[in-house]
Amino acid sequence: MSKDTGNYSNSVRFETEVYKGVYWLPINSLGTSEYTNEEMTEISQMPLTEKKQHIHNLYEAVQLFQVSEFRGTLDNKDYWIDNIHWQTHKNPEEAVLSNEGCCATDTNWLSYFIKDRYDSVGSFCYANKDGNGHITTCIRDNSNYYFIDMMMCRRDSQDFLCKENGVLSELFNSEWAGFLYKCKNPVDFCLFNIERVKAKNRKVPFCFYLRESSFVTATGEHIDENGVTFYIPKKDEPVIVYSNDDEKCVLSFVDLPDCINL
Repeated sequence: MSKDTGNYSNSVRFETEVYKGVYWLPINSLGTSEYTNEEMTEISQMPLTEKKQHIHNLYEAVQLFQVSEFRGTLDNKDYWIDNIHWQTHKNPEEAVLSNEGCCATDTNWLSYFIKDRYDSVGSFCYANKDGNGHITTCIRDNSNYYFIDMMMCRRDSQDFLCKENGVLSELFNSEWAGFLYKCKNPVDFCLFNIERVKAKNRKVPFCFYLRESSFVTATGEHIDENGVTFYIPKKDEPVIVYSNDDEKCVLSFVDLPDCINL
Protein backbone atom coordinates (compact mmCIF):
# COMPACT_ATOMS: atom_id res chain seq x y z
CA MET A 1 0.00 0.00 0.00
CA SER A 2 2.00 2.96 -1.29
CA LYS A 3 1.97 6.53 -0.05
CA ASP A 4 4.16 7.71 -2.91
CA THR A 5 2.33 9.69 -5.57
CA GLY A 6 3.43 10.52 -9.10
CA ASN A 7 7.15 11.34 -9.00
CA TYR A 8 7.02 12.26 -5.31
CA SER A 9 8.16 10.10 -2.41
CA ASN A 10 6.69 10.06 1.09
CA SER A 11 9.97 8.83 2.60
CA VAL A 12 12.91 10.25 0.62
CA ARG A 13 15.20 12.73 2.40
CA PHE A 14 17.58 15.25 0.77
CA GLU A 15 18.37 18.96 0.62
CA THR A 16 20.14 20.00 -2.58
CA GLU A 17 21.34 23.56 -3.19
CA VAL A 18 20.18 24.61 -6.66
CA TYR A 19 21.19 28.28 -6.45
CA LYS A 20 22.93 30.29 -3.77
CA GLY A 21 20.50 30.27 -0.83
CA VAL A 22 17.87 28.13 -2.63
CA TYR A 23 17.38 24.45 -1.82
CA TRP A 24 15.42 21.67 -3.51
CA LEU A 25 13.87 19.35 -0.96
CA PRO A 26 11.13 16.70 -1.02
CA ILE A 27 7.53 17.77 -0.61
CA ASN A 28 7.33 15.58 2.50
CA SER A 29 9.74 18.01 4.24
CA LEU A 30 6.65 19.94 5.34
CA GLY A 31 5.01 16.78 6.68
CA THR A 32 4.58 13.18 5.55
CA SER A 33 1.33 11.45 4.68
CA GLU A 34 -0.47 9.14 7.07
CA TYR A 35 -2.62 7.76 4.22
CA THR A 36 -2.09 5.20 1.50
CA ASN A 37 -3.25 6.21 -1.96
CA GLU A 38 -6.23 3.90 -1.56
CA GLU A 39 -7.21 5.68 1.66
CA MET A 40 -6.71 9.06 -0.01
CA THR A 41 -9.00 8.00 -2.83
CA GLU A 42 -11.70 7.35 -0.23
CA ILE A 43 -11.05 10.79 1.28
CA SER A 44 -11.43 12.37 -2.16
CA GLN A 45 -15.06 11.17 -2.22
CA MET A 46 -15.96 12.90 1.05
CA PRO A 47 -17.93 16.17 1.37
CA LEU A 48 -15.86 19.35 1.09
CA THR A 49 -15.40 20.27 4.75
CA GLU A 50 -14.89 16.67 5.86
CA LYS A 51 -12.27 16.23 3.15
CA LYS A 52 -10.39 19.28 4.40
CA GLN A 53 -10.27 17.94 7.96
CA HIS A 54 -8.23 14.96 6.75
CA ILE A 55 -5.51 17.04 5.04
CA HIS A 56 -2.76 18.07 7.47
CA ASN A 57 0.14 19.15 5.26
CA LEU A 58 1.41 19.90 1.76
CA TYR A 59 2.27 16.31 0.85
CA GLU A 60 -1.20 15.03 1.72
CA ALA A 61 -2.68 17.87 -0.33
CA VAL A 62 -0.56 16.95 -3.37
CA GLN A 63 -1.51 13.29 -2.87
CA LEU A 64 -5.20 14.28 -2.85
CA PHE A 65 -4.67 16.58 -5.86
CA GLN A 66 -3.36 13.65 -7.88
CA VAL A 67 -5.88 10.99 -6.85
CA SER A 68 -8.63 13.56 -7.57
CA GLU A 69 -7.27 13.91 -11.13
CA PHE A 70 -7.43 17.71 -11.10
CA ARG A 71 -7.68 18.82 -14.73
CA GLY A 72 -6.00 21.84 -16.30
CA THR A 73 -8.30 24.13 -18.27
CA LEU A 74 -8.86 27.84 -18.91
CA ASP A 75 -11.62 28.88 -16.53
CA ASN A 76 -11.16 32.62 -15.94
CA LYS A 77 -14.12 35.00 -16.17
CA ASP A 78 -13.35 37.94 -18.46
CA TYR A 79 -14.30 41.61 -18.00
CA TRP A 80 -13.27 44.60 -20.13
CA ILE A 81 -13.49 47.77 -18.06
CA ASP A 82 -11.91 51.12 -19.04
CA ASN A 83 -9.59 49.40 -21.55
CA ILE A 84 -8.39 46.94 -18.91
CA HIS A 85 -8.88 43.22 -19.46
CA TRP A 86 -9.72 41.79 -16.03
CA GLN A 87 -9.82 38.07 -15.28
CA THR A 88 -11.38 36.76 -12.08
CA HIS A 89 -10.58 33.39 -10.57
CA LYS A 90 -12.47 30.74 -8.63
CA ASN A 91 -12.24 31.03 -4.87
CA PRO A 92 -10.70 28.07 -2.97
CA GLU A 93 -14.00 26.28 -2.35
CA GLU A 94 -15.06 26.63 -5.99
CA ALA A 95 -11.64 25.39 -7.10
CA VAL A 96 -12.01 22.18 -5.10
CA LEU A 97 -15.62 21.57 -6.13
CA SER A 98 -14.92 22.06 -9.85
CA ASN A 99 -11.69 20.01 -9.74
CA GLU A 100 -10.37 21.83 -12.81
CA GLY A 101 -8.88 25.13 -13.77
CA CYS A 102 -5.88 27.31 -14.60
CA CYS A 103 -2.79 28.12 -12.54
CA ALA A 104 -4.74 30.55 -10.33
CA THR A 105 -7.38 27.88 -9.65
CA ASP A 106 -4.95 25.15 -8.68
CA THR A 107 -3.12 27.64 -6.43
CA ASN A 108 -6.43 28.48 -4.76
CA TRP A 109 -7.24 24.75 -4.56
CA LEU A 110 -4.12 24.21 -2.47
CA SER A 111 -4.88 27.22 -0.30
CA TYR A 112 -8.22 25.69 0.69
CA PHE A 113 -6.52 22.68 2.23
CA ILE A 114 -3.36 24.10 3.82
CA LYS A 115 -3.88 27.81 4.52
CA ASP A 116 -4.23 27.08 8.27
CA ARG A 117 -1.46 24.46 8.42
CA TYR A 118 1.53 26.82 8.20
CA ASP A 119 2.45 30.34 9.32
CA SER A 120 1.06 31.74 6.06
CA VAL A 121 0.05 30.51 2.61
CA GLY A 122 -0.07 32.97 -0.28
CA SER A 123 0.89 33.07 -3.94
CA PHE A 124 4.05 33.75 -5.90
CA CYS A 125 3.38 35.36 -9.27
CA TYR A 126 5.28 36.14 -12.46
CA ALA A 127 4.55 38.91 -14.98
CA ASN A 128 5.89 38.71 -18.56
CA LYS A 129 6.41 41.43 -21.14
CA ASP A 130 3.99 39.82 -23.60
CA GLY A 131 1.11 40.17 -21.14
CA ASN A 132 1.17 36.59 -19.91
CA GLY A 133 1.74 35.62 -16.32
CA HIS A 134 1.79 32.67 -13.98
CA ILE A 135 0.60 32.02 -10.43
CA THR A 136 2.10 29.52 -8.00
CA THR A 137 2.13 28.93 -4.23
CA CYS A 138 4.32 30.49 -1.55
CA ILE A 139 4.34 29.04 1.99
CA ARG A 140 6.04 30.74 4.92
CA ASP A 141 6.88 28.61 7.93
CA ASN A 142 9.50 28.88 10.68
CA SER A 143 11.21 31.87 9.00
CA ASN A 144 11.59 30.00 5.69
CA TYR A 145 9.90 30.59 2.34
CA TYR A 146 8.74 27.53 0.38
CA PHE A 147 7.63 27.58 -3.26
CA ILE A 148 5.73 25.04 -5.35
CA ASP A 149 3.87 25.15 -8.67
CA MET A 150 0.67 23.12 -8.46
CA MET A 151 0.18 23.15 -12.23
CA MET A 152 3.26 20.94 -12.48
CA CYS A 153 2.00 18.73 -9.63
CA ARG A 154 -0.97 17.57 -11.69
CA ARG A 155 -0.89 13.90 -12.58
CA ASP A 156 -0.74 14.75 -16.29
CA SER A 157 2.38 16.87 -15.69
CA GLN A 158 4.40 14.11 -14.08
CA ASP A 159 5.85 12.79 -17.36
CA PHE A 160 7.83 16.04 -17.65
CA LEU A 161 9.43 15.69 -14.20
CA CYS A 162 12.35 13.63 -12.96
CA LYS A 163 12.02 11.54 -9.83
CA GLU A 164 12.13 13.46 -6.54
CA ASN A 165 15.66 12.32 -5.69
CA GLY A 166 17.93 15.32 -5.08
CA VAL A 167 20.08 14.70 -8.17
CA LEU A 168 20.83 18.15 -9.59
CA SER A 169 21.61 17.07 -13.15
CA GLU A 170 18.27 15.24 -13.42
CA LEU A 171 16.39 18.24 -12.03
CA PHE A 172 17.91 20.64 -14.57
CA ASN A 173 16.99 18.28 -17.42
CA SER A 174 13.34 18.16 -16.36
CA GLU A 175 10.56 20.69 -15.69
CA TRP A 176 12.10 21.97 -12.48
CA ALA A 177 9.03 23.95 -11.34
CA GLY A 178 7.13 20.86 -10.19
CA PHE A 179 9.11 20.49 -6.96
CA LEU A 180 9.43 22.15 -3.54
CA TYR A 181 12.08 24.82 -2.91
CA LYS A 182 13.17 26.55 0.29
CA CYS A 183 14.99 29.83 0.89
CA LYS A 184 15.37 32.59 3.46
CA ASN A 185 15.20 35.45 0.95
CA PRO A 186 12.55 35.22 -1.80
CA VAL A 187 14.72 37.38 -4.08
CA ASP A 188 17.08 34.41 -4.34
CA PHE A 189 14.23 32.27 -5.63
CA CYS A 190 13.41 34.94 -8.24
CA LEU A 191 17.03 34.84 -9.45
CA PHE A 192 16.87 31.04 -9.56
CA ASN A 193 13.74 31.30 -11.71
CA ILE A 194 15.46 33.67 -14.11
CA GLU A 195 18.42 31.32 -14.43
CA ARG A 196 16.15 28.34 -15.18
CA VAL A 197 13.93 30.07 -17.77
CA LYS A 198 17.03 31.36 -19.56
CA ALA A 199 18.46 27.83 -19.57
CA LYS A 200 15.22 26.62 -21.20
CA ASN A 201 15.28 29.50 -23.75
CA ARG A 202 12.00 30.86 -22.46
CA LYS A 203 10.83 34.42 -21.91
CA VAL A 204 12.18 35.94 -18.70
CA PRO A 205 9.53 37.50 -16.41
CA PHE A 206 10.09 41.21 -15.82
CA CYS A 207 8.59 41.08 -12.35
CA PHE A 208 7.95 38.66 -9.51
CA TYR A 209 5.51 39.48 -6.73
CA LEU A 210 3.89 37.87 -3.72
CA ARG A 211 0.22 37.99 -2.79
CA GLU A 212 -0.03 37.77 0.96
CA SER A 213 -3.77 37.01 0.94
CA SER A 214 -4.93 33.43 1.27
CA PHE A 215 -6.10 33.23 -2.35
CA VAL A 216 -5.90 34.99 -5.70
CA THR A 217 -8.98 36.98 -6.69
CA ALA A 218 -8.28 38.70 -10.03
CA THR A 219 -5.67 40.04 -12.45
CA GLY A 220 -5.96 42.81 -15.01
CA GLU A 221 -3.84 43.94 -17.94
CA HIS A 222 -3.66 46.59 -20.62
CA ILE A 223 -1.40 46.29 -23.66
CA ASP A 224 -0.74 49.04 -26.21
CA GLU A 225 2.13 50.44 -28.25
CA ASN A 226 3.69 51.80 -25.06
CA GLY A 227 3.97 48.38 -23.42
CA VAL A 228 2.03 46.33 -20.86
CA THR A 229 0.52 47.24 -17.51
CA PHE A 230 -0.56 44.58 -15.04
CA TYR A 231 -3.24 45.48 -12.49
CA ILE A 232 -3.35 43.62 -9.17
CA PRO A 233 -6.17 44.15 -6.63
CA LYS A 234 -4.96 45.80 -3.43
CA LYS A 235 -7.19 43.41 -1.49
CA ASP A 236 -4.81 40.59 -2.47
CA GLU A 237 -2.07 42.40 -0.49
CA PRO A 238 0.54 42.29 -3.27
CA VAL A 239 4.24 42.94 -2.63
CA ILE A 240 6.87 43.26 -5.38
CA VAL A 241 9.79 40.94 -4.65
CA TYR A 242 12.03 41.52 -7.65
CA SER A 243 11.73 43.56 -10.85
CA ASN A 244 13.92 44.03 -13.91
CA ASP A 245 14.06 47.67 -15.00
CA ASP A 246 11.86 48.04 -18.07
CA GLU A 247 9.99 51.26 -18.79
CA LYS A 248 7.50 49.43 -21.02
CA CYS A 249 6.31 47.10 -18.26
CA VAL A 250 4.41 48.32 -15.22
CA LEU A 251 2.84 46.55 -12.23
CA SER A 252 0.05 48.63 -10.69
CA PHE A 253 -1.82 47.92 -7.44
CA VAL A 254 -5.41 49.18 -7.66
CA ASP A 255 -8.88 48.75 -6.17
CA LEU A 256 -10.91 46.09 -7.95
CA PRO A 257 -13.74 47.73 -9.97
CA ASP A 258 -17.06 47.64 -8.10
CA CYS A 259 -18.84 46.05 -11.06
CA ILE A 260 -16.75 42.88 -10.77
CA ASN A 261 -18.46 40.33 -8.58
CA LEU A 262 -16.29 37.79 -6.82
